[in-house]
Amino acid sequence: MDLSISPEQAQRIIDDVFPSEHRYNIAKLTVLENIGYSHTPDIKTYVIDLVKPGGTSPPTCSCFLTIAYPTLSSGSYPKNNLPVVAKLLNLIRTGTAIPIRESTLDTSLSSIPFHYLLSPPSPFPSTSIVSLPVARASGSLSDKAQVSIDLLLGTFLAMLHNGVQNDWYGLPTLVDTPTPPSDTGYSWQETFTGMLENLLMQVEKDEAGYGVHLPFTDIRRYLSRAIGSFLFDDVEVPSLVWFTGSEEDIYITLPSGSPAGSGSTEPGTIAAILPNVAHALWGDPLLEAFMMGPPERVAEGKGPSEAFMEGYIGAGGGPLLIFGRQRTKRIWYSFFLALVVLTKYNPGSKEEEWVERKRDWAREALDNCVVALKDAPCY
Repeated sequence: MDLSISPEQAQRIIDDVFPSEHRYNIAKLTVLENIGYSHTPDIKTYVIDLVKPGGTSPPTCSCFLTIAYPTLSSGSYPKNNLPVVAKLLNLIRTGTAIPIRESTLDTSLSSIPFHYLLSPPSPFPSTSIVSLPVARASGSLSDKAQVSIDLLLGTFLAMLHNGVQNDWYGLPTLVDTPTPPSDTGYSWQETFTGMLENLLMQVEKDEAGYGVHLPFTDIRRYLSRAIGSFLFDDVEVPSLVWFTGSEEDIYITLPSGSPAGSGSTEPGTIAAILPNVAHALWGDPLLEAFMMGPPERVAEGKGPSEAFMEGYIGAGGGPLLIFGRQRTKRIWYSFFLALVVLTKYNPGSKEEEWVERKRDWAREALDNCVVALKDAPCY
């Protein structure tokens, strides 16, 4: 069954969820193409432009609708289903000052044959928001504006890591439990290396299908060296880690009257953080893809911009990339991210062009990380 809905189905959801005194008609239903690390074929998000019944003016508000298969496809890195996603978003909303509004979760399958998560209306149409990478590339943001956004993103991430924590490591569960699903949940090193080994074995079984040729014996030797040095065992508290979240999941509103290329001196406003937390887990804050920095620096372990880290540390985040062993750990996390990106899709399958580009990035990242890990310090 194709993961998609019609405008009529979306209208039915709007009518079911929004109260009668706040009726809206759908003016436009648009798929938000997720080309970031967080994309999963089992979940899709739409932006819906809304108008009042009988209104003739252009839309002035919109909402976000995320749909997902009731049962997600299995894999070596399991995904959080939509009920777990809704739970995590609620933990973020109640435990931090990150501007996430309360959404409505429906798993009844009565309106559509999918689970869905609907946000309340926001006071902007879809035409006034754009993903952060697109805004950066368009020239619509001045240097000052970009620094301001980096500061804010770093602040938000520190709020997430400090405000939403757990008693054990690993993948979130729908039902709260004081004990982890497995004994490895008491150790981040055991949790992480177990997940990493599962992905390695999956790729090793079908190198040709995944289009890679990796020195698995060497990789496991490097990993043994890291484990023997307790490289991953310096995490004190399990934090909620978005993991695959990136700038592709951040949408901003540009200043009014600032067309692309104008280089406005005023920063854009973060309008929406998409609920793309299917890969989130309890773990090490350094695991965040944001901590990798730009994709082309995947094997450097140098981290994000100075402004981002200033916001992160200023909001209570720890200095995560001071020592050589921390940079080595970040390279391992980049290697892990590349494995997750590569294995999300069936090996050898023909996908959309942007998915193929992500696969190419993952293959190159794996090769570069292996080279960097050969002599990377663990002490």
